[in-house]
Parts: sequence; structure tokens; C-alpha cells
Amino acid sequence: MNSRAATAFVFVLLTWVAGTTVVSGAGLTELAPWLVRFTGGLKGVYTPVEGRPLAWSLSWSQSKGTERSGEVTVTGPDLALRVALNFNATGNRLSWRVIEGRVDLAAWLPALATRPELAEALQGMAATGALVITGEGAVKGEEVTGLLSVAWADGTLSNAEQGWTLEGVNICVRGDMAELTKGCVPVEVDVRTISTGRFGARNLSIKARLNDGDRVEVQSVRVEIAGGEVTAEPFAVSLESRKVGVDLAMSRVGLQDLIVFAPTTLSEARGRINGRLRLDWSPVDGVQVGVGELTLDKSEPTMLRLVSTPGFLTKQVPVRLVLFPKLGPLKWLFAPKNPSYPTLKEIELGKLGMRMDALEVRLTPEGDASGRSASVYIRARPEREGGSVREVIFKVNVAGPLAEVLRIGMQQNLSVQTR
Repeated sequence: MNSRAATAFVFVLLTWVAGTTVVSGAGLTELAPWLVRFTGGLKGVYTPVEGRPLAWSLSWSQSKGTERSGEVTVTGPDLALRVALNFNATGNRLSWRVIEGRVDLAAWLPALATRPELAEALQGMAATGALVITGEGAVKGEEVTGLLSVAWADGTLSNAEQGWTLEGVNICVRGDMAELTKGCVPVEVDVRTISTGRFGARNLSIKARLNDGDRVEVQSVRVEIAGGEVTAEPFAVSLESRKVGVDLAMSRVGLQDLIVFAPTTLSEARGRINGRLRLDWSPVDGVQVGVGELTLDKSEPTMLRLVSTPGFLTKQVPVRLVLFPKLGPLKWLFAPKNPSYPTLKEIELGKLGMRMDALEVRLTPEGDASGRSASVYIRARPEREGGSVREVIFKVNVAGPLAEVLRIGMQQNLSVQTR
């Protein structure tokens, strides 16, 4: 999935939902003193998006002793909100209850994308499902009580141009009104499946809290990917800068789904890896890989097969073994063929796979003591046993941009252990 677009959408959605939640609570606190002082009604029209006017109204009944009732409504294309009000003069208490609250995201998402400040984040996105608003509570003086919830249940979100789809999307903003009016908004996100042109994932779960309307504090992130699990350490995101920095932990992630990130090196891989990785994202720089370590999970066999690259291995070893170099030109008469050469040739052409016994990847984008931005160590043996090659060891050191680590062999050392 395009991380920039997906992250931007989450920011926009959190802002929209949280803004609705906070204003609902804070607005009641400020408006309660004068709402109950008139009889009759108010109405008007608000147009957040061209062609989608929203009619709003506030009505109050005549006094019935110490009780009065009223209603706030907002209606328009694919949107309906009705809040019942009740005022008790004896206790100076205004109670409220949402009797209808629904926003059709399928219609409103493309409409909101026409707004200049949202166009980049929402361009090309399509959604199904609706935001459902529920809640009730009361206002008495400065005291606000009750619960409010804004939920999107079992929806979908996709971008055909960028080639990704989220299915089974559930986002819930639910909290105590006393906290919501202070700008503290709990948010829970669950996504059943994530599909992209490069990889898939499922069971994404995020728990976060929006503070003061512009800062998201993420308590936990968990997602299943490639048969394993990825979790994140707690982190914070500023909605103003939209920069994200997160430390990830990977457990038993399948290599078979990760080779899409190294298409010029590996044609096939099976097995699982563990590790830790730092990722940073910003609208300007996109995704940046930080410090990390990856190791082999020993719970199941690991196999890899190289993309056909003639000479990748065989250029490191001689075709024939010179036994008597002092014989000059005659030395080739007593130079038998290197028994490891045919096996290495099969490996480099992708005809013979290798069983991996060890994998160590270290990422240091700022450079380690030796100036390396990455180092890779692989110890493997041919999957066909009984040949002349017992073990092949790759050592890859990357001193330049970290992206080069995906191109195994740029500065590699190779050792071959024969039988």
C-alpha cells in the first residue's frame, strides 16, 4: 500500500472524527446557558463542500413546568444527525441523546477530496460503509457527563490507481464526555485484510489517543504479515507535521512474501525471520529505513533461490585447480576441473536452491564504526546433498545508500567450503 496516501488518510479521518466528537461536547458546555432561554427555533444552511449543503435547525418547546424539550438536527445529502434535548430548570441540567447519526462515507469521501486542503490526501480513494454516531449525556454548569461514540463498521477503503485495498475496516472513537471536551479522544482501528500489488497483511489493530486536536499518541500497533507478526513500540504523531517515527519488532515473518522487495536478487525464498527495524515517514522524504537487525528463525527450514545471474559466484573461483604452478604453461596439463564449479554455476543460474543455516542483517543508515550502512551475512548449503560444495558463505557490506542492501553482491566476499 502507498504508505504516504494511507497514512494521510488516517490523519484526515482522525481529525474529522475527533473534531466532530470534541466540538459536540465542548459546544454543549458553552451553548447550554443560552439554549434554554428562548422558545421557538433557529435554522440555517452550512455548505462544507460545494453541491452538498447541510440544513441545520434548533427547536424548543414551550415550558412545561420545570421541563422543556428540544432537538438539534443537521440533514443533507447522505448525512443525518438528530440530537434530542431536555432541560430541567430545577436542577439546571441539560441532557442530550443522539437519536440519529449517520454519514455515508462512500458519498462524502470523494466530495471532501474536492476541498483544496484535503485533495492530496484523499485523491483517488473510495470507501464503503458509514460513520454512525451514538451517545447521550448531560451538562450541569461546568460539569459534562455521558458517553459519545463515532464508529465506522466493516467498511472498505481502496485506491485503484495506487493498487491497494483495506477490507473489514472498523474505526471507533469512543470516550467519556468529560475527557472528550478536554481534547482527549481515544481511537481504536481494526482492519481485517490489507491487499496491495506487492504484499498482503491482515488483522491490523491500532490503539491510540488524540490529544489537544493535533497530536496522536499511539499506544499499540499489531499486524499479521507473511504468516508472522509485526508490532510497534508506542510513538506519537503530530497532525500538523505528519511525521512518523516508529520502532518495529518482527516475529516469524515469512521470507516468501518479502522477496518482492528484492526482485533483482532472489527468485524464491521460504522460511521465517525475526528482528527489529526503525521506520520514519514524512510527506517530503517518504519512507526511510533506520537502524535494524534481522535474524533467521530456526523453527522451520529456510530455503532461497537466486535470480539467474551468470558469473555471480563462478567469477570468484577458478574453473580448474592448479596443482603444480611451477610447471609454467605445463601446469594446465595437471590442473583438474574444480569440482565445486558446476554446483556454483547451478546456484548462480537459479537452477539449484540453497538451504540457509544462518542469516544476520544489520542496518546502520548513519554508518557504523567501519562506515557501513548495512551488512549481510548468509551461510547456506546446496539443497541437493552429496555434491562437492558443502557450504557457501556470503558477506555483503554496503557503504553507500541503504537501498543497495537489496542488491546482494555489490561488495560481497564469497567463501566456498568443499567436501
